[in-house]
Amino acid sequence: MRTSLSRSAAIAALAVGSGCYVPDPADLASLAPGEELRIVLSDQGVAHLRDLSTVTSEQLHGQLSILTADSVTITTRLRGPAYAGSSFGNLRQALTFAREDIRQVTVPRLDPTRTAVIAASAVIVAITVIARLLDFVGSNDRLDNPTDPNAPFHPGG
Repeated sequence: MRTSLSRSAAIAALAVGSGCYVPDPADLASLAPGEELRIVLSDQGVAHLRDLSTVTSEQLHGQLSILTADSVTITTRLRGPAYAGSSFGNLRQALTFAREDIRQVTVPRLDPTRTAVIAASAVIVAITVIARLLDFVGSNDRLDNPTDPNAPFHPGG
């Protein structure tokens, strides 16, 4: 039974890990301040990022803050050590890049197919786990576990 529950939990974790959102290419001019976005930086953009922050990734997730004719400012969450606490994760850092330093811009878009698959998987896993926990699956009168004929109350007697 524990193996089945572990397998069900692993399936649920895999479904949730795949997520409901997919990156959708976007034009910076079509975005409003405060919208979530992901930018992919050029090599010059990554070099500029190293000058501004300890982050060395070519991809940044954040919110659009300011858009001008030649620059883009986004706010991203500060990354810190785990011992820093949850309030550290609420701090944001503003980063400004030249438009030519950005190779790609995407926004998260809800994918209805993935969402339906994840919802159906969650329902199936929940039903399976509840059925296993409450032992609704199978019968209690198995041949390998016969009822005690000397019991004060037993079926058939």
